[in-house]
Amino acid sequence: MDEKLNRIEVPEDYEVLDAEGLGRRLGFKKQTVQAYITRSNWTKIPKPNRQLTFGPIWYVRAVKEWEGE
Repeated sequence: MDEKLNRIEVPEDYEVLDAEGLGRRLGFKKQTVQAYITRSNWTKIPKPNRQLTFGPIWYVRAVKEWEGE
């Protein structure tokens, strides 16, 4: 990744997770998260905040709220 991108400060409200990042945070494999998405199983993972061309994303803030933090 471009070193300049790593130096950009991003406010916490704008931090995002992809399916792999969400899986790491929740203790699931990426494939498990994708299976939950395909089945619309929102009891095991939170609903995505946005759908982009490469897949769904979740705001870290929203995931924390879903986790009850």
